Amino acid sequence: MMNRIQSIFRHNLPAKILALLGAVVLWFFVMNDENPSVNSTFTVPIYTINGPDGYTVKLNPRDVTVKVKAPRASFTATKPDDFKAYVDLGEAVEGTNKLKVRTVVPQGFEVVDVSDEFIEVTMEALVEKQLAVNVQVTGNTGAHSALDKIIPEKDSVKVTGPRTNVERVNRVVGYLNLANNTSDFTIKVKLTPVDVDGNIVDSVSLSTKEMDVTAKILSGVDKKVVSIKPAYSGVPEQNFEVSVVSAQPDKVEITGKIEVLEKLNEIFTDTVVVDGANADVTKEVNLVLPDGIISPSQKVTVKIQIKKVK
Repeated sequence: MMNRIQSIFRHNLPAKILALLGAVVLWFFVMNDENPSVNSTFTVPIYTINGPDGYTVKLNPRDVTVKVKAPRASFTATKPDDFKAYVDLGEAVEGTNKLKVRTVVPQGFEVVDVSDEFIEVTMEALVEKQLAVNVQVTGNTGAHSALDKIIPEKDSVKVTGPRTNVERVNRVVGYLNLANNTSDFTIKVKLTPVDVDGNIVDSVSLSTKEMDVTAKILSGVDKKVVSIKPAYSGVPEQNFEVSVVSAQPDKVEITGKIEVLEKLNEIFTDTVVVDGANADVTKEVNLVLPDGIISPSQKVTVKIQIKKVK
């Protein structure tokens, strides 16, 4: 029985092998015709791995187009989110890096092409600095009232962001509108980081985005323009004397209670010392404002001319 089976198997063996190979080849042709390999493209966002803490990362471009090849049937079982692209920041440094784009595709897919093999990755350290709050006043108080002072909730705030952006921030400003108020009031003021030219600086954050600011208003007051009286002390060098004493400006507008203003015709300056002087003395000094008197001008320039005695 076994001999008969072996005889049948061996009979015309080469022809049988060729027939089997032909059937296999034909099967592949049929299957390829039914489920051929096709190409398709997917635009995918690039993500990062191994990014260090304390840095901002900017990618250029932010996505790539991936061309893949696979049997047609494979595409029905996948979705765009299955195709990914990433860059490894493990060895990147602060500044601009050129990094290779790596791809992840489902099993059975072959990556034919990637629109950008390398991309630019810019890394910048996150830094911070403390800046004083600069509250700028707009508008006016109501009749017979004047702004005494403003009191912000905090004197300074922390600015945080990429190094170059934080370095651009020159000051943090807020705007308070007096809105014809005649008594003290408190209002929330939005804070804005600006550069030296007053332009808003983007991509930075403030530890406090807005704060309460109190405006102290003097009521029952009026305004008056009075002369400035420069004050000096001391004796110039021997054979020299003081000839002319002047202030620039020589007048100032002051605000205060009407009964106080009626008694004031001049405002003195801080004392300028001329001991041992043999040449003109020029100095910026504060005005000495009496209690209850305020002025938008706090400083003046005093010039004391020194001449030689003949």
